[in-house]
Amino acid sequence: MSTVQQEHLYRYPFASRINPGLIQLAACGGNAAAEIDGPFFAGRVTYPREVATMLLSLSTIVRTHFFDARPPQMDPIVTASRSLVRWEGFSGCCGAYARLDLDENAFETERRACGTTNVDFNSEMIAHLSRVGRSDEVRLSIESDAVTLERNQAAVTEKKVRLSRRWIKGLGEVQVYQSQLELKQRFTPALLLPLIQSTARMGSGNQYLSISAGRPRLTTRATAGAIPVGGASRLSALRTLLPLAREVSLYADENSGVHAWVGETDWSRFWLVLSPTLQRGFSGEGQLLDSLVNDDWQERVDPILDLLAGDDHSPTGPAETIDPAELAVRLGCTTSEARNSLAALATNGLAGFDAGSGFYFQRQLPFAETLVNRDQPRLRAANKLLEQQAVLLLPDDSADERAAEVTSNGTTYIVRLRPDGEKCTCPWFSRYQGHRGPCKHILATRMTVEAKHHD
Repeated sequence: MSTVQQEHLYRYPFASRINPGLIQLAACGGNAAAEIDGPFFAGRVTYPREVATMLLSLSTIVRTHFFDARPPQMDPIVTASRSLVRWEGFSGCCGAYARLDLDENAFETERRACGTTNVDFNSEMIAHLSRVGRSDEVRLSIESDAVTLERNQAAVTEKKVRLSRRWIKGLGEVQVYQSQLELKQRFTPALLLPLIQSTARMGSGNQYLSISAGRPRLTTRATAGAIPVGGASRLSALRTLLPLAREVSLYADENSGVHAWVGETDWSRFWLVLSPTLQRGFSGEGQLLDSLVNDDWQERVDPILDLLAGDDHSPTGPAETIDPAELAVRLGCTTSEARNSLAALATNGLAGFDAGSGFYFQRQLPFAETLVNRDQPRLRAANKLLEQQAVLLLPDDSADERAAEVTSNGTTYIVRLRPDGEKCTCPWFSRYQGHRGPCKHILATRMTVEAKHHD
């Protein structure tokens, strides 16, 4: 099956330049960043070799196809806030999401504000990072139109790049999964090395992690207390990070099978978030559809953007973190409604989730398009079914259940909305059982029921 790739062209103000002691990477920044005169972050890197190793690990993940040999999108997103410099990216197959959070202790900061930009890690940049030593003097500067890394002698050349819509969709989907993660285990790095070495022998089937005699081990059987960690061979991406980490934590959601491994130091956290199986990418999951199916979030989007940008209530500037409960109080809505509105922002990658803190964070992404993009194929198809009056609500079976007949392409499907789960007789639901978001028939039925309630 072919998929339409929507891309956004980034026109860079210059080709990345080469100067003695200076790497200057072309980048594209958003309007918020453009309002700042000069860099929105500048500082000396406190741990140059360690930071270089982490950036190389992130770059390796971005360049890797774990199962789906699509062209990789080798353009990490970097966000500066009042306390973090955050680097993010997806693997070529979009089934692995990597995030490096560098806190205040990672830098001797000279200037810090908020902004987001996108840079290209080509082979020259990777080679240069490989040569960074512990005693090197390394400085980082991030502007709306450039990211500058200074180091003794340097040489790198970049050109303009295209950023695929697939990454933006992936950012939206992965934050839903991350909001459902729970801390399961903490390990010393020494315990994980044998585990990573064993993953190469496990194949690509279902895998589970259990603790035996204080040591983690992988099995192919779902024993009591075992945690599903499908596609565990992808843990090889953490191998170079283990010598740097003080501790590695495992977060997991046993319902979805998504799991995350976090290598921590005193000044950084490296997140590797993995899809439930090797063959699944985050970009096509459809988890955001549950939040977007109703239109009530639209009236709250602009007030949320004003709050995030900073106003009289936030004299220090853009919000550092976003607490849905606090946001709900500010907006006079429920916490669930606040989460739905944040999900709408996430469709354009403007909101992410940090499972470690339990809060959302914002990105000021540089996209010249409609802010809240509802370009979700299943949502479009559901709206088309409504236009065709294809949904026939059946007499109520009970107070808690609604049923409907939905006619699509000449075939009638039965949809049942129940408190314990929704069901549809269509092939999509039969294949995925709701694990990859609702089908178009369930969405259309929900929208019909909601419209009837408003009548």
